[in-house]
Amino acid sequence: MSPTTDRHSRLLPSLAPQLDNPPGPGDEALEAHALLNDAIAARATDVHLDPVQAAYRIRLRIDGRVIDALRIDAAHGLRLANQLKVLSGLNPVPSLVTAEGSFNWPLEVGGDEEAFLRVTAVNCVAGEKLAIRLLGSPRSFDDPLDLGIGKQAAQGIRRWMDATGGMLLVAGPTGAGKTTTLYTLLNQLRLTDSHVVTLEDPVEYEIPGINQIQVDSHAGLDFDTGTRSILRLDPDYVLIGELRSPASAQACLNVASSGRSLMGTLHSRDAVGVISSLRHLELTDGEISANLGMVIGQRLVRKLCQQCRIQGEPETDDIEWLDAIGLSIPDSVWSAPGCTHCNDLGYRGRTGIFEVWQLTPEDHARILRHDDEAILRRGLVERGEVLMLSDGLAKAEAGITTLREVLRMGAILPV
Repeated sequence: MSPTTDRHSRLLPSLAPQLDNPPGPGDEALEAHALLNDAIAARATDVHLDPVQAAYRIRLRIDGRVIDALRIDAAHGLRLANQLKVLSGLNPVPSLVTAEGSFNWPLEVGGDEEAFLRVTAVNCVAGEKLAIRLLGSPRSFDDPLDLGIGKQAAQGIRRWMDATGGMLLVAGPTGAGKTTTLYTLLNQLRLTDSHVVTLEDPVEYEIPGINQIQVDSHAGLDFDTGTRSILRLDPDYVLIGELRSPASAQACLNVASSGRSLMGTLHSRDAVGVISSLRHLELTDGEISANLGMVIGQRLVRKLCQQCRIQGEPETDDIEWLDAIGLSIPDSVWSAPGCTHCNDLGYRGRTGIFEVWQLTPEDHARILRHDDEAILRRGLVERGEVLMLSDGLAKAEAGITTLREVLRMGAILPV
């Protein structure tokens, strides 16, 4: 069976011809090479080889969504899987347990910049599945406005960065772009006369002009000893990659309470959800209230292709959704049928949907009273703060994204 041609087959223009011709001597990995180069050209972050009955599906995750690219027969699929496993240092023989490997791959043919590829292989009922994650350096922007943050919110972030002391946390689920936001803020600090030190576990990407420290518990450098050492380095700003344990949360508290400015990321559904997350990490209400200064809650949505977007009436499902949550229905919305510029996807690139919460005395008082998320969120709504849902709907109305993308991001509804 030859590779199928479908609406998205143009995503893999180099791979299909390779599959039609058996590899000759010295060409054993050409198919894998073609797949990886095509995936990078298509801006994919993940490649999936999924076994189905007597065939394999090749799927790419682009702008956060998994797209079917090609369907090939089982023999081609197994050969391609074996090539990728060899490249990642794995035994090509199918294993009964999950196997993981990795290797580097150039981002451009003949270029110097490389991506780190992590390969995971696991046996499924239909055959062996491979997932390849392409890890490049996170994109950083020169200005928070370029992320999709509104002008007023960006000014609030700038004011926090100009002040001294307290915690700024970037919150959201996995894959919400938290690292990109944090690195954008770090890039701003790198260009100033500030002294910035990070404590990370692990240090995934090097940032020129920033002093980065790798946690190494086996050598006695954990979050506790690391933060004590950092404070002796006379930093203005400290970044602790991700708060995912009571130890890292306490390390953040030690830095923020010393008068330095602390930045980090945290898994949470929205900005207000950070309070519950910090409580789960064993920080007291008094510690949270005294040190937390700002929270940036965010999600990512796909941007409409600007070459083929069109304006039209909202769909029935979108009307029902807006009506169910008590929001007004716009007269017109935007969509995109797809074109060569966006590989027939209708979307190209992603932007952030944000809510920036700068805590007020009233917010601190509610935290000290141990108020729950609903009460805290209601306080934001009452004083007119722009929450993620409102930001998303505004971007949909402006033709940046679609109502469907805003619905998919799963933002908590205003109370």
